[in-house]
Amino acid sequence: MKIVEDMSKKGYVKVVPEDPDDLWILYNIIKPGDLVTAPTTREIKGDKGSSSRRIPMTLTVRVKNMEFQPFTERLRIRGIVVEGPERFGVKGHHHTLNIEIGTPLTIYKDRWSLYQVKRLYEASKPRGRIMLVALDYDEASIALLGEQGLRILYDESTRIPGKDEPQQYESSLKRFLEDLANRVIELYDKHRPDIVVIGSPGSLAKRLSEIIGSRRRINISIDHISMGGVSGINELIRRDSVKNAIRDLSLIKASRILEEFKKRLIRDPDLVAYGFEEVREAVKANAVEKLLIVEGMLSSYDEEYRRRVEELLDEAYRRRAEIVIVPSKTVVAEEVEGFTGIIALLRYPFKRFR
Repeated sequence: MKIVEDMSKKGYVKVVPEDPDDLWILYNIIKPGDLVTAPTTREIKGDKGSSSRRIPMTLTVRVKNMEFQPFTERLRIRGIVVEGPERFGVKGHHHTLNIEIGTPLTIYKDRWSLYQVKRLYEASKPRGRIMLVALDYDEASIALLGEQGLRILYDESTRIPGKDEPQQYESSLKRFLEDLANRVIELYDKHRPDIVVIGSPGSLAKRLSEIIGSRRRINISIDHISMGGVSGINELIRRDSVKNAIRDLSLIKASRILEEFKKRLIRDPDLVAYGFEEVREAVKANAVEKLLIVEGMLSSYDEEYRRRVEELLDEAYRRRAEIVIVPSKTVVAEEVEGFTGIIALLRYPFKRFR
């Protein structure tokens, strides 16, 4: 995320999203009622007898709702036009701003919360994405791990023929590894991850890495896992090779906090808190060390509830708690939602409310 102008104390910030994760962050920061100014096009009817045409212009809309699908490269912001070229008579009409990578936009709020500004600055720092490859003799999968969660890019059975004929089998296996290497390179060029982590039983990962390395200079790490396919991808995520590759990736952070929360819940429940009211009381007591919250709580249509959540996060930031926002529709989010969408690891015990 490029921050062009930070005038949050005066109510607005101008930014340019630089990758799909930035669009996801903007989706969580922009709320109904905010104003957003961005370049766009709008269909304008011509004079009598002439056809309509799309005209480029810059419009400001008051946000009504938004649409964003994980791993897409477009954020759709729908609202009512409050400012635009007078000659086109667009004020008061509905319009959708299509925000893509590289689209400059200015966001106006009645009040910018501390956590919102901090999120923008965190997004302006380098962030990592990891490509994961899990293969065995029966299946292979390729996935991308980023701020938005895990996306499966490729998943196929290997169907290597000739297992009864060693020479034919080795030839088929080599051809399979070469085809998979081509697919990895193709997806690497498209998504530009920081590192590719390849896992397999036996020596398959090493062989695949050597083929890729003979064709391209790619940062590759290899690891041992028990199986290939999507199950192998999920196994890779839990391996230290992935955790060490990008330590500050939100999903990995979230997984670590959730695992520690579950351990403490059993052995030392006074050192955890969950549920909005209990976490809020723990924050006020300066007891929260790490806070995990599902992003759906930040985009609730209940304006009063959303305000209370933002106030909670602001207070947590002021008290130097580490806050991690979990993308919805991920395995981690589903587990956290089982604890009402918000959990915390505590620095010390405090009076229980449950």
